[in-house]
Amino acid sequence: MLRVRSLLPLALAGLLACRPDPVDTVEPEPKPEPAKSIEPHPDVEKMLEHIAWLASDELQGRFTFDPAIDTSAAYLVEQYQALGLVPMTELASLRVPYALRTKVDAGPASRLTVATKPVDPTLFSPRAEGKAATAKGELVFVGYAAKLSEPEPAKPDPDAKPDPDAKPSTPFKPYDDLAGIDVRGKIVLLLDQAPNSPDFMALFGRMQTIAEAFELAAAPLRERDDVAALAKLHRATRKQLVDLVAPFADTSDLGDEFWKVEDPKASLNMMALGSIIADKQSGPQFDPFAHTLPAKLERLSEAGALGVILVQGPRSFIGKDARDADLLPGVQASDPGSMMGGGKRHVIPDSAAIPVVQVRWKAADKLFKIAGKKLSKVQAAIDKDLQPRSQALGVEVEITSDMIDGFAEIPNVVAMLPGKTDELIVLGAHFDHIGNSQTGMCSEIVRKDKADTICNGADDNASGTAMLLELARAFVATGITPERTIVFAHFSGEELGLLGSKALAHDPRFPMDRVDAMVNLDMVGRLGKAGLAIGGINTSADWMPLLDELGNREMEVLYEGSTTTRSDHAWWFRRSIPVLFFFTGLHGDYHRAGDELDEIDRAGLEHIGGLVGGLVWKLASGVAIEWTAPPEGTTGIGRGLPGSDPASVIKRVGVDGALIESM
Repeated sequence: MLRVRSLLPLALAGLLACRPDPVDTVEPEPKPEPAKSIEPHPDVEKMLEHIAWLASDELQGRFTFDPAIDTSAAYLVEQYQALGLVPMTELASLRVPYALRTKVDAGPASRLTVATKPVDPTLFSPRAEGKAATAKGELVFVGYAAKLSEPEPAKPDPDAKPDPDAKPSTPFKPYDDLAGIDVRGKIVLLLDQAPNSPDFMALFGRMQTIAEAFELAAAPLRERDDVAALAKLHRATRKQLVDLVAPFADTSDLGDEFWKVEDPKASLNMMALGSIIADKQSGPQFDPFAHTLPAKLERLSEAGALGVILVQGPRSFIGKDARDADLLPGVQASDPGSMMGGGKRHVIPDSAAIPVVQVRWKAADKLFKIAGKKLSKVQAAIDKDLQPRSQALGVEVEITSDMIDGFAEIPNVVAMLPGKTDELIVLGAHFDHIGNSQTGMCSEIVRKDKADTICNGADDNASGTAMLLELARAFVATGITPERTIVFAHFSGEELGLLGSKALAHDPRFPMDRVDAMVNLDMVGRLGKAGLAIGGINTSADWMPLLDELGNREMEVLYEGSTTTRSDHAWWFRRSIPVLFFFTGLHGDYHRAGDELDEIDRAGLEHIGGLVGGLVWKLASGVAIEWTAPPEGTTGIGRGLPGSDPASVIKRVGVDGALIESM
């Protein structure tokens, strides 16, 4: 790694004055003026100007499949070109497009045959995550095709006093549905999701529906100033949420934080409440990235499987009505938009190397038996004791998946400030949002007595986008060539599943092996009472000393050890690159039409910009940042957003820099 070099050596001041006198005298050397700080600090007024434009109604919420995404990308390109930044040497332009699979229609030739008997086509559907092909072979049940390693036990603290009220930890064994099972040349019967885990997209959609019903009921109560009725409505709505997740979480003791209604007139912060409940999920936490359907199909394909019959078991549905309806999601599967309330399908994952069809769970109960038991009963047993029940079923099946694809080209924007070396520091922020209620994933609300159909995304994530732009301007203004090269990366498709950042991280032209660190800014515009959260600190033992040196810049700061994989830094984290995630927290306007410019915290934006500027100045100057791997048997991934799990919080400091709490 590079050593920090002196960038601004002080010039000598003063000259020896020579006189013709017999005795030479020396004029006093004037004191040098203190060196001015050149640490880049983004201009808050310019950041607000960028946010105002990006979050304007003109851009219609910057949805990835709206023409406004190209308008937004052109704006970013223009800004960087004006600053003199250049494309990556491996890339031809600041605008870096990637292809997204946006349309899949089912062809007429899809078939499913079990023991030579054809299955009613209304009971199954091809899935776009698989390829269009035919596969035939013996059927093998592989549960969820899930894998979980046992976490390394924490080292005992010899000075710690025993806590008589502490609950004993629940031990669990490593879990692997594919251990000892040969799927080569076979068709596999696969459960969707992960053990004891819901369909999170459906859960989010239901949470949004509950939040919208709350707002509808709260409006007349606010007009009457009926505080008591509003408080009652808050508690009743929270009870709805508890009932919704009770099958997957221990909701018996949520604590006062969940039930306390501080401001009855306020909107329901469903995301914050959901984070509290997420921490109560029963049993071990399966890495959601590793258990998406595409990830599981990749694992099965690598193991030699020829095809997949997928079933969403009854325990994975959200609510009795959805479980009883047992609807097939269709060829394009569940919609990322449905988790935001929009319910529109816009992007489909790339297809795996094997065909996939999905069967209704009620039909699967009749078609397949695992050791003489129905699939629904086997799913319940796995969820209860976390013991795999994978086995060959002794029946031959044949599947044909017939599909017709369509694609669209979507822009990222990547600009480079060249340094003295080819080592890279990547600064990232997504510039897309969820659009409007007609063509995007936004739900209409009444705001200031008017219907609002545009989710403008001022905080999410015009704030991070604007800060990145002004960090670039501030760095250029120093006139100094940094030791490391700085890459300013703006991603689209984040709201659809981190798609733009994934495309860049997997682009063979982008030199991931030269990246020393990645800093991600996502929702940095609303510095509230909870302060700033900085996540991912455990990805390098060098992070915390560096952040301590930089200080908290008059903010309350939570330093989070674990890494959430819900934002664009996830792809760098998975390549063993140190990451940091700057985040000011969820709020009632998250993914709603109320996320407007007038809610941005100007002072907070300025403080955060100064801290990030100081951090990147250190990184660009060559300070050592080395990857620190998670302890053996762990993933380093947090259960939720920063601060959700007290055990992973390193410390919290107050506005004055004083320690509030630590591990």
